[in-house]
Amino acid sequence: MPSRLIRPFTARATYRRWVHLILGAVLAVPYLAVAGLVLGPLLGLGFRLGLPPVAVGLVQGAFVVLAVLATGLLPATRSLSGAAAKSLLGLPESGDADTWPDRWRTVCWLVVHLALGSGIGLLTLIVPPFILLLFANPLLALPPELAGIALYRAFGIGQWWAPLVGLGLIVAGFHLVAVVGALLARVAPTLLGPSEHERLRQQVEELSERNRIASELHDSVGHVLNVVALQASAANRVLDSDPAFAREALAAIADSTRAALADLDNALGALRSSTLDESSLADLDDLIRSTELAGLEVRLDLQGNPGSVPPQVSREGYRVVREGLTNALRHAGRVTVAVRINISPRALDLEMTNPLGSAPAPRRGLGLDGIKRRARALEGHAEGAARGGNWQLQVHLPW
Repeated sequence: MPSRLIRPFTARATYRRWVHLILGAVLAVPYLAVAGLVLGPLLGLGFRLGLPPVAVGLVQGAFVVLAVLATGLLPATRSLSGAAAKSLLGLPESGDADTWPDRWRTVCWLVVHLALGSGIGLLTLIVPPFILLLFANPLLALPPELAGIALYRAFGIGQWWAPLVGLGLIVAGFHLVAVVGALLARVAPTLLGPSEHERLRQQVEELSERNRIASELHDSVGHVLNVVALQASAANRVLDSDPAFAREALAAIADSTRAALADLDNALGALRSSTLDESSLADLDDLIRSTELAGLEVRLDLQGNPGSVPPQVSREGYRVVREGLTNALRHAGRVTVAVRINISPRALDLEMTNPLGSAPAPRRGLGLDGIKRRARALEGHAEGAARGGNWQLQVHLPW
């Protein structure tokens, strides 16, 4: 029981929510000021025409309601309210209101926030001076007129127990703020949290991100593992007859595995960058060298300056070549792959051709689908198919 009594005084949430409620009172001031200081005097001129005070009050109230309604329907109000709720109530930040249901929920939030905030703000202004008066009662000679006021007399003005009432008001005030703040924090996720549409969009984005990670790991780590397996096999076959080649293959295996570990570390490290692999067309020589050590012969025909290609397109071009070489190793074995890259002022065109060998043509697996998906993301296109006795991959990446 004592801990429950003290908790509102010691909990940081109480003070943060108090500030948030005071913010609601501050936001309500302009509406009330215009209604009272502008509309009141203007409508007061109508008294000569017989306009009753009740009608003036109704007009003022209608103005406040319409003004709050118009503010709540603004798309940016949701993001601003969400930012304040995130800092002071612990609510996840909201974006702009993209749909009308979101805007109406924002209106409801604004009404609740301003109403509860105005009440707590008014009590914050009035009650503390009154509590000081109660504590000062036994120490100072208060005017006798105060004891004649029924409200003051009810709270013990002129009595010895007036400070005890002041202490009780402090406890009650903190508990009131804690309760109202908790109510506001409970309502906030419903009114400012993501809608069903937003939650569905977040799920789609998360699924897309998982698929992207899977595609990245398939392209980078999958290629390295294929190359390492073939390099190790080749080194084992020539270990006695060609030790120099075996040492070169083992060194390439060490380099490849370090690169694979770096990719895995990036993937498991929460993807701090937008891509797992920052390799580009400038790294093609290293890629071709490691692939040739696995037994694949690569004939590169590069037309144009790789340095003129935008970084994102350059990375995707590198990945296409890597995926094509991986598929050739996996499905065709020790064959010759022709890689033709043409860099024009506004696009990169890439074509890879290799014999099908004795293995069946590659299926439309994760790698080819990933190439097509990323090409579409860059407003390009990709196509892979068996033509005659060859497998051919064609990719167009504009910028």
